[in-house]
Amino acid sequence: MRTFFLLIFISLVGLSIALGAIYYGDMKKPGDNVALPAIQLPYKSFIAGTGIVETQSKNIFVGSTVAGVVKKVYLQSGDTIHIGELLFEIDASKIELELPVLQATVKSAKVKLQSAKHQLDIIKKMKKLSSNIVTNEKFTKLIDNYNEAKENVTVAKRQQEALKNQLKLYKIHSPVNGVVLRSNITQGSYFNNNSKALILGSNSLNVRVNINEFDSWKFKKGAKATAFVRGNPEQKITLSYLYTIPLVTPKTNLTGLPTEQTDTRVLQVVYKIDKKSNFPLYVGEMLDVFIKTTKGN
Repeated sequence: MRTFFLLIFISLVGLSIALGAIYYGDMKKPGDNVALPAIQLPYKSFIAGTGIVETQSKNIFVGSTVAGVVKKVYLQSGDTIHIGELLFEIDASKIELELPVLQATVKSAKVKLQSAKHQLDIIKKMKKLSSNIVTNEKFTKLIDNYNEAKENVTVAKRQQEALKNQLKLYKIHSPVNGVVLRSNITQGSYFNNNSKALILGSNSLNVRVNINEFDSWKFKKGAKATAFVRGNPEQKITLSYLYTIPLVTPKTNLTGLPTEQTDTRVLQVVYKIDKKSNFPLYVGEMLDVFIKTTKGN
């Protein structure tokens, strides 16, 4: 009988230990969650909006007047670029095969011109000795042959120059000073005329702020603004007003708040970042923006 009660006691003790381990194991340890510092509001009266970092040049989707297989790539995402810098080359071997043919055409045209000039010079000398030696018809024909040969040389040179200019189109250069925002171009891939594989942007950054249509009436052009980095409110930047886009559009950047309405429309205002921050900002990054309003609002 004692053994029976002892077994029951041991079982109860083991069950208590197991339940205690499960309970305390599920408890969050102190320090697991770090509270984010609260944003110190920059203005007493303000409009809150969502800002998106963008380049002053806007996103430039590099295109080309020709399409073909990528021969060589000279950049990658994040690289700094300068205007006129070679970005990549498209294979132009088919066009390059025509160049020796045109060079030979120019050379042949020059030989024919030299021959026509030589014949015309001889006739001119003979005509000086006696005007009856050569008929006017033959003399006129030699002049026409010379002019035709001269024109053929000009045409051949222009064709050669046009082909050289066409070959330049197969080398794609940077239109701006800035940075490569994204590059999906690889050697051997096919580049279309309307490809969006390469995106460039200028070094200077703007912030496009979305203002809820219910607050748009409070906004005044030229109002001061301050932007805070999400997740670290201690990192903030001052903004200067640039311009307002007068077309109110449906809101596309959702914050995920339960009170947010998906059918809301927004007024977009573009601000310039006054000076380069001592922390990184990335194109497409979302910021919390506060725009100063008058006390009456």
